[in-house]
Amino acid sequence: MARLKGKSTELMMSLYTKELTYDAGVTMNDTNACSMKGYTVEEDWPDEVQSDREEITGSEFATVQEIITKGFSTPVGIPKARPNDIIGLMALAMGGGVTSTQDGVTGAYTHKVALAGIEAAMPSIQSEIKKGGIQYGYKGVMCNSIKLACDAGQPVSVEVELIGSGTRATSATAFASKITESWVKASQALAWLESGTDISISASLVQGAEDISSATPADLKARIKRFEFSLNNNMEGDFGYGSEVFQVLDKGIRELGLMVDLTFADATEMNHFLNQDNLALELDFKGAQVPTASTLYYGFQLVVPRCRLQKVPLPKGGPMDALTQSLEVEFLDDGTNQVFLFEGYNAKSQYLA
Repeated sequence: MARLKGKSTELMMSLYTKELTYDAGVTMNDTNACSMKGYTVEEDWPDEVQSDREEITGSEFATVQEIITKGFSTPVGIPKARPNDIIGLMALAMGGGVTSTQDGVTGAYTHKVALAGIEAAMPSIQSEIKKGGIQYGYKGVMCNSIKLACDAGQPVSVEVELIGSGTRATSATAFASKITESWVKASQALAWLESGTDISISASLVQGAEDISSATPADLKARIKRFEFSLNNNMEGDFGYGSEVFQVLDKGIRELGLMVDLTFADATEMNHFLNQDNLALELDFKGAQVPTASTLYYGFQLVVPRCRLQKVPLPKGGPMDALTQSLEVEFLDDGTNQVFLFEGYNAKSQYLA
């Protein structure tokens, strides 16, 4: 008998169409779903199993065992992410809906993602995983957390933790097509930092141009070593009565994180901490043109309209090292903009529609 290999694992998610009703499922086809590639995945069923081993039964050992509740969770890692991966998973994690706009009559689209309101329900999708020849479909799947990261000279990576209602069933559905896109890389990125009264957030983001300043922001592209952005939705589920799966699954109190590692230049960033200056930061990943005739390029933009440094960014490094510093920020609500802005660009026409 041939040994089964992990290389044959398949994963698809309905990133283009959300469930109309939580836990209702989605028709898994090329219109609604895409198969992933270049990923790691380990599905888990955190079912609660109980026995009568702790009760008096006249036996030293358990006499019965049952599954009380069912669950589903899985971490998915994409070390070399494509625009489709980043846009679709950020849309699921942010949860506030996607406004997709076509660039004229070309096949290029801008996807502006909204962050779900504090009381708003989160979107859910269907996911299917085939591993060891066994395929299961999972309904009511939401994104518990996401992390985007990129080292200088490397591709952008994405890590997500998905949580489902626990509704699952074996499936024989054909896997949807994979998307052909190039990786998003640091070599395609620009980065800026602005402070104080010079902060001015553009009403519409423009690829390849800074969108955070009324003056001349600090250009970080030659200094940046790494960035990490994270959003944790702290999902909470309720079984209620009459169900062995979550009847309700929703975000808790969300947490945001952003860290930017820079080569150390001078005391500027340290003074931003000491003065508790308001800061705005922009990361712009701009790859190849989507179609030749369009004005859009494969990639994404991440803008933080207002933040402050949480820790003093002291220079670090030994006698043989180039000194570096880490900017760790607290996101602030400026009363006008979303607490962070995200837009993605590629040839797909919709996400979570």
